[in-house]
Amino acid sequence: MRGQRLLFFRIAKIDGAKVCFHSLTVSMAIQSSIFICPSCQGVVKGGLNDGESMRCPKCLHEFGKEMEVPVGKSMPAASGGRSGARSSGVIRNLTAKKAGPIGSVGAEASPQVAAKSMQEAKAEMSGMTGSDEMIMPDGTRRVRRRKRRKKDEKNKGLILFLLGWFCVILIVFALFKVGEKEGEDGTVKASAPSAPTVDVDALMRRLLPEVTTQFSRFMSHPTIDGREQYIDRSAELSRAFNEFYTVNSFPEPESNLKRVDENVLSFSGDNIAIETIWESEKGLKWGAVHVFDKSDGWKLDWENFAPYSSEPWSRFRSNLGADEGEFRLLVRKRFSSGEDDHVYLNFYRAPKVFETGNEYKNTQSPEVEVVADSELGRQFLVLWEDYKEGKSPYGSILGQKLDPRNHLRVTVLLAWEKGVGEEEVMVLKEIIGVGWVGKRIQEFHTKVVREVTEEATGKLSESPVDGSKSESEKRP
Repeated sequence: MRGQRLLFFRIAKIDGAKVCFHSLTVSMAIQSSIFICPSCQGVVKGGLNDGESMRCPKCLHEFGKEMEVPVGKSMPAASGGRSGARSSGVIRNLTAKKAGPIGSVGAEASPQVAAKSMQEAKAEMSGMTGSDEMIMPDGTRRVRRRKRRKKDEKNKGLILFLLGWFCVILIVFALFKVGEKEGEDGTVKASAPSAPTVDVDALMRRLLPEVTTQFSRFMSHPTIDGREQYIDRSAELSRAFNEFYTVNSFPEPESNLKRVDENVLSFSGDNIAIETIWESEKGLKWGAVHVFDKSDGWKLDWENFAPYSSEPWSRFRSNLGADEGEFRLLVRKRFSSGEDDHVYLNFYRAPKVFETGNEYKNTQSPEVEVVADSELGRQFLVLWEDYKEGKSPYGSILGQKLDPRNHLRVTVLLAWEKGVGEEEVMVLKEIIGVGWVGKRIQEFHTKVVREVTEEATGKLSESPVDGSKSESEKRP
């Protein structure tokens, strides 16, 4: 009947001993019954007829109905003989999996703890699972989850700390550099162009043999046309080179030349030149500047060696030639009472190697007047003061060791113009360069000056030190 309660007993004999299992109270339906498998303690549902056995679907163990006792009937007392025990017992497969303790029907079975493989154990020990697992006394597992941190976040704090300090160091360094360039009057001063660091001794040991060979071939070559191949920018200067030596004799030495001095002119990066001074057996000296050409190697700066001017100086100074010309000359500043307002200059051609009586003094130009406060006046005064203090242009040694005292080498653009009363006067139009160097070295110097000027101008416009806004910030 529905709701009938049956009492089951199981009696089993293991190694001759009777074991009485716990009684189980099971609510049975009319058409179906619930049994506990004696082998694996699994729940088996189904009807059971007389003399019919059942098979556990989980472990396939087969057991009979004679084991069960209907509700309301007493279990026969177990006799002391072995036969009674065998008739009522269940023969169990002792080689099968040993069952755990039997729980009440309908109760939730405790979870079984599965054995972990070696790989799983290693992964769990290394923290890959992200959780801690504990086995409780009653066989259950308690899992404590851990919040895993990403690998890339482990050192995030240290990285941010180091980046912060690095930024602080950069800011302090920048402020220190700006402070170095502040003048006493509160203005930012542009730093002068500094020559790059050059290992002069190593450079000379490496380059001087080729420079010496090239210059010796130039000086000893028997023809003017043959000497062209040894000069810088020979294609541009070929015509001027030949015309110059048609009017002027080549300064050929009477004996072999000996190199008595050398110097490196450093501009920026790979832009360098080498100066040399040569002396003959009679004590006559030649100065030369050598420029490196990427395609042809070391060449002679002939414009400096000659020195070459676009017009004959003797005709130009007498106002008999062109109205304007580029000249490589010596200049001397004259003293006058009006020096505060004007600067008065005299120009001379370059002395020749074989001159003995200072014939160059007879080639003096008319007096050239320059306003002291003009751009040309300020430019010349700076060059002249540097010369008086022994500061040679580019660090050159040629002007100091070969030229007469109180005479500065300069490359200038001069012209004849009408002055007061329609009288023509010689005027200084431009200071092309200091020294007598040719076009290539002038370009080196101009590039360095332009870069430094632009850098200084940018700093002046971007970093006003008096707290006032720059002109760009004042504009709406």
